Amino acid sequence: MQNHGRQSGTIPRAFYLMLLALLLFSAQTESATDNAGAKDATADALKTLIAGKRNPLLSSPDFSPLAEQLASLYRQTGYQLLWLPPNRNHTAVEQGLTMIAQAFADGLDPRYYDAELLRKNLTLAGSIATGAVQELAEFDTAFSIAFLRYANDLHFGRVSPQQLDYPQTFGKNRTLDIPALLAQALEHQTLNKLPDQLRPKFKQYRQLQNVLAAYRKLPKEANREALLFNASLHPFETHPQMPLLRQRLIQAGAMSPQSLAEDTIYSEVLQQGVKNFQLQNGLLADGIIGTETAAKLNETLQQKILQIELALERLRWLPDDIDGPLIIVNIPAFQLWAFNDNDDSEPLNLKVIVGKALQNPTPVLFEKMRYLEFMPYWNIPQSILDKEILPKLYEDIGYLESQDIELVERNESDADSWDSVFEDLKSGRVRVRQRPGKNNPLGKVKFVFPNKEDVYLHDTSSPRLFERSRRDFSHGCVRVAQADKLAEFVLKNQPDSDWNNENILQAMSDSKTRRVSLKNPIPVLFIYSTSFVDQQGQVHFYRDIYQQDQLLLKALDKNLDQSGQNILSVKSQG
Repeated sequence: MQNHGRQSGTIPRAFYLMLLALLLFSAQTESATDNAGAKDATADALKTLIAGKRNPLLSSPDFSPLAEQLASLYRQTGYQLLWLPPNRNHTAVEQGLTMIAQAFADGLDPRYYDAELLRKNLTLAGSIATGAVQELAEFDTAFSIAFLRYANDLHFGRVSPQQLDYPQTFGKNRTLDIPALLAQALEHQTLNKLPDQLRPKFKQYRQLQNVLAAYRKLPKEANREALLFNASLHPFETHPQMPLLRQRLIQAGAMSPQSLAEDTIYSEVLQQGVKNFQLQNGLLADGIIGTETAAKLNETLQQKILQIELALERLRWLPDDIDGPLIIVNIPAFQLWAFNDNDDSEPLNLKVIVGKALQNPTPVLFEKMRYLEFMPYWNIPQSILDKEILPKLYEDIGYLESQDIELVERNESDADSWDSVFEDLKSGRVRVRQRPGKNNPLGKVKFVFPNKEDVYLHDTSSPRLFERSRRDFSHGCVRVAQADKLAEFVLKNQPDSDWNNENILQAMSDSKTRRVSLKNPIPVLFIYSTSFVDQQGQVHFYRDIYQQDQLLLKALDKNLDQSGQNILSVKSQG
């Protein structure tokens, strides 16, 4: 009886196991439901914040321009947190903060991306309860917005080039999916490698970065003393500031620190240093310290750094797919470089003449050279005809013939007198062109890359102007010194080409016009950069002849954040 009673009152082991299974299932179901609810709440909070296009935790809360990219970034995670619990990864966060803290290496200001603010926020975010989805969403998106701002500025530039009337070929041909790159970098914990994917791939960009880093290591200039010259200083004259001149030349890299110089005499050693400095700054290297040389010597370190930062910004506007062969004209440098490829260490370097400052400026452009023409006719533009040709023709009816200029009927004309011809010329019914020959300003060859500004590269009949240090004399086209060398570069890069310097010179001396079409068009890039690193690795600083640096500065000023911080160190440091 007792044994039977114990058996009937005992709960079977199978029942215990079934009950335990039910309890576990219930707990898992409840936990899954809670997790799903938390995920839904997080997703809703993120979507609402992104739709609102403002984040109060940032110094510049409005992120409207990045709203679409931000949504794309969070779509890839199902609208869940990227940086904070439960997905927070300390390595990724530290890599990201280090990345934007080093934005200055590319001429960008880390404060614009809230580098210090984010680090403070990270500490605060760690104490937020997991159920405070709104606060978590604000902190998480603050990190993402800052990184997207940095990534876009590094890849595309702070300013759209179209704000400065650049053609559409600038700033529009970059196709990187930045949200996808950022998501991938987070997943693989490789944020530290992201900047290299975003930077321009041009050698010039890397060289300017190196120069910028070197200039930032130079001693700060507090109470900088000015070099004062009452008149031009000539060789072997005396001046009390010769020790300061020596110091300034050494700092500019124009003179060796080991070079000795007498205290007050403008010695040969100092003269050579000044000549080197003049070459670096696009001045006539005569060793005489005149007004322009003195002004350049008195420029601050921050002014040089600013020019480098502006150059880096403009390089970020260039298309991704530029490769050699390539022809670059740097307008304020009055120089042309022809590269066989992006890493060409010995490019062809030629002097050029560009458009007159503020009258006929040479435009920036990126086009492809389609053909060159030996012994070209010059089709005289209507503006030059009206301003220069017609006044001379009124004074001398034989002027056209003396200059080898011929009339070309555009439409039928019933001209029966010179008065009628004048009217036809003024109205454009009859155009004029100059025959090939010694008077033709295009010289013996022109290089054509069709563009709406109707500018091109060409030889010249006035080579003496290449001897000047400042060379803005043209009506907008670019005149090239030693044009036969440029023709040789262009034609040697064509398939099955049998052109050499000998038959090029022959074509430039024939009496007939000859067009040579290019089977492989060559990219031609006209840029405007007041700092440039040459093939020897020497940085040069040039005059802002078209005042384009000032225009870019104004455009950057419009991108100030609400705290008034600016990307450029000249604004932030003095």
